[in-house]
Amino acid sequence: MKLRHAGFSMVELMIAVTLGLLVTGAVISVFVGSRSAYQSTSGIAAATDAGRYAVDVIQETARGGGYMACNHTTTTSSFNDLNLLVSPLAFDFRFGIEGYESVGTGVGGALVLPAAPAADGAVADWTPNLDPTFNAAVNKQVKGNDILVIRSSVPRVSTAYTTAAIAAGDSSFLVANGSTLQGSQLAVLSDCTKSVTFQISGVAGGTPATVNIAGATGAPGNASVTLPYEFSAGALVTPVTTVVYYVGVGADGDSALKRLELVNGMPTGAQLFTDEEVAPDIENMQVLYGIDTNGTQTASAYMTADQVADFTTVVSVKVAVLAASALGARKPPAAAQIYTVLGTSVTAPIDTRVRRVFEVDITARSAVN
Repeated sequence: MKLRHAGFSMVELMIAVTLGLLVTGAVISVFVGSRSAYQSTSGIAAATDAGRYAVDVIQETARGGGYMACNHTTTTSSFNDLNLLVSPLAFDFRFGIEGYESVGTGVGGALVLPAAPAADGAVADWTPNLDPTFNAAVNKQVKGNDILVIRSSVPRVSTAYTTAAIAAGDSSFLVANGSTLQGSQLAVLSDCTKSVTFQISGVAGGTPATVNIAGATGAPGNASVTLPYEFSAGALVTPVTTVVYYVGVGADGDSALKRLELVNGMPTGAQLFTDEEVAPDIENMQVLYGIDTNGTQTASAYMTADQVADFTTVVSVKVAVLAASALGARKPPAAAQIYTVLGTSVTAPIDTRVRRVFEVDITARSAVN
């Protein structure tokens, strides 16, 4: 009996291989498309999260700008007794909201972002010249970004109350409980019609406690060791702080929103500020200041920091940030894309990041009450 050998012909094999390649190509195409869609969606989400978080954090701080216990820095009876020779940036509590304008930006200005951010220690790249407290080796500020300074009572800290009248010229006073106050801390004494910002030299006793302003304090120290005003019993005492928002080089080497802060009103050694990263991949920040020029407690004009003649007239700020995703969120565009950040034209690098602009208009609540 003759055996027959079954098998595929060459034509059948070629058809099978072709069909297999088509199916494999379709699967790969679906995979690549799904991966691209995932990266794009993730990139948009990351940029959105970073941008929204950045403006939300700034907004929370700026709303309290200038609040001094129950007074405000815009009043003529708000007195700053701190020595400003050490660092006006850290200790000038005459101004609740202040800032530095990056040279060449502003409404109508233009900026080209580098592929990789670099620290900029040239103080003349900002107007007014950047305070020497900014040290490029430590804080790593990036050129082309405005800097926003906010000073106020420390939020969410218990208030101390005076238990006896204070005469003008006194160098100490009594509070019902001094547990929230300590030596070297910056603080404000206010009765809602006037206030004095000073540095505590020491707190003695418990209930009541004696708060002293004369004696050794460390930086910055007090310009005078006596109080210029009298206060009735029941005046408020709270720690005060300076918070500075800027764009610097982040932990991953990309731009990030960063913050300098006198945590709980305590300067930290020679650097004074605690420096921390707030939100990653914030590539640019622009700020405009709302000025009350007619006494209506509303902004009648918005201008850049270098155009503000008197920061005690600032009642609001507009802040805009350009947020980016990580690399790989999309295909590179054919040409560099331009984003408008509060009137500044910002040209982004040609890369694979997704970018979004976020803007917020913030009113300093105590400045308009």
